[in-house]
Amino acid sequence: MKHWAQESGLQFRRLASLIYNPFTRTFNYIGDMIIPRSSHTATRLNSGEVLIAGGSTTASAELYVPGFVGPPLVVTELQFDRMNATAGSSYSVNISGSNLTPETFFDIRFTSPESNVSDVVLNWQRGFAASHAVPVGTAPGTWTINGVRAHQIETDHTGNLVPVNATITVSLN
Repeated sequence: MKHWAQESGLQFRRLASLIYNPFTRTFNYIGDMIIPRSSHTATRLNSGEVLIAGGSTTASAELYVPGFVGPPLVVTELQFDRMNATAGSSYSVNISGSNLTPETFFDIRFTSPESNVSDVVLNWQRGFAASHAVPVGTAPGTWTINGVRAHQIETDHTGNLVPVNATITVSLN
């Protein structure tokens, strides 16, 4: 994406055309945009492409198609340290797969006891292992995690939730 600096009035100068790679934690030159922009939006699409739209100097849009987005993040297993937890306690979860890092975020889709409706928790866990509290007042019964999405950018929840099947039973005491 191109970054611009205002020199005077509506005159702009190209500073850099860079994109951040979260896997290497570096910025890389990607080329020039078609139209100079400032105050534009950049929206990552599900395909990995980035839609650059508008700005103070234009009402047009451009589509950036990355040559390499990075290796796919694949979750193969969720493992709980226990199958039963008491409200007011905690449990630990280990996640394994390929191309995951200690900085990987995981969203989950779950179904609560006696419900047929799935809910989603964004950024449920960061990294391979984490402890999760079971708040007092949590509904007792079997909670089922039926989907997981791994992502490297905290605010990026655009990927698909991959089906999984993991359960934990919550009791009141």
